[in-house]
Amino acid sequence: MNRQTPARHYYKKLVPSLILILNCIQFLSHPAKADPILLAFVFAVYLAFIWVIPYVASTAVILCIFIGLWLLTDFFWAVSGQEQGAAYFLIVFLMIYAAFRLPSRLSLIFTACLIGGNILLLSSQGGSLNTIISNISIMLGLYVLFSSMRFRREARREAERNHAELAKMHVQLEHAHKELQKAHAELQEASVLSLRYAVLEERTRIARDIHDSIGHELTSVIVQLQSLPYILKSSKEDSEKVIQNVLSVARECLQEVRSVVHQMGRSESMVGLTALRGLIHQVEERSGLHVSLDTAGLSEESWPPNVSETIYRILQEALTNIIRHADASHAAAVISNDKSHLYVTITDDGLFTGILTYGFGLTGMKERAEKAGGSLTFSAVQPSGLKIELSLPLMTTNKEQKDEQR
Repeated sequence: MNRQTPARHYYKKLVPSLILILNCIQFLSHPAKADPILLAFVFAVYLAFIWVIPYVASTAVILCIFIGLWLLTDFFWAVSGQEQGAAYFLIVFLMIYAAFRLPSRLSLIFTACLIGGNILLLSSQGGSLNTIISNISIMLGLYVLFSSMRFRREARREAERNHAELAKMHVQLEHAHKELQKAHAELQEASVLSLRYAVLEERTRIARDIHDSIGHELTSVIVQLQSLPYILKSSKEDSEKVIQNVLSVARECLQEVRSVVHQMGRSESMVGLTALRGLIHQVEERSGLHVSLDTAGLSEESWPPNVSETIYRILQEALTNIIRHADASHAAAVISNDKSHLYVTITDDGLFTGILTYGFGLTGMKERAEKAGGSLTFSAVQPSGLKIELSLPLMTTNKEQKDEQR
């Protein structure tokens, strides 16, 4: 399109120039009353007008040039005294060029003025009514013809512009469609990754629950079964009591397994000091470990559900580890709180002297504390033993509230 534009502009100037030159030669070869020099001068002005007018941008200046050419042509007509001929040809040429070059309304007004001036000149020179009507009809017909050509050309150009804009919009829409497809694929991939992460997190939670609850109960079963042969030798009543305890713990393990498998909600039995005292009582009864609970620094016992479960599970795992690994005879739990935090300290008199190995149990305890927004630390007790210090915020965060709702 851009390569053809200069050639098209050259063609628009060349064709009317050739028409002017050929008609000028024809009129000069058949001179009438017109002065040949004046005739050549007027045609030369028109020829210059054809090559200069495309470079004029102002509509007012173009209109002034058209009016000047019209006045020059009327002067030439009046001087030459010709009723038909070169002057009439130039007026018609000027009218046709105005139909293409001037805006629609201006070209119509200018053509009306040309026709009016032509009528006055013909009347002043004694032209007949038929001649006047014939000239007017020819000018009107030519104006309608070339105006319609101009309108069709402008309509075609507008259609081409609209087509180009539609093609551009089509390309943009295709690009946007590809971007949306890419974003959709990325969203699907992110959804799959999010689902995998949620499944992995749920598996980790279930594994931690099994380790903390069922592992604790099975440790109690193992301890009581290990002591059963010695109790059988000493007392039949004590052996029956141990067997009943083992059965009771086994049933509780089964119930815990069912709870985990069916992904039931948090157990209401893991709420408050009552649950902690019950846990300590079970540990003392089944393992022989003496556990003391100090709540003197506790101002209230109303805790959020996530805090209650976290304390219960961490105390449960801590006591299980003491039974398994510490070889301790005594453990102590101290619970206190202030306006914003709850503090739990668990100590034992076991064999720990400072070298701590993080297994699944200790790691799970830290993860539970951090998930609840708190912290968990381990340190040695002199001369031996392990101290576990837990700090939990009492205010439930927005993230935890959403987890609670889920």
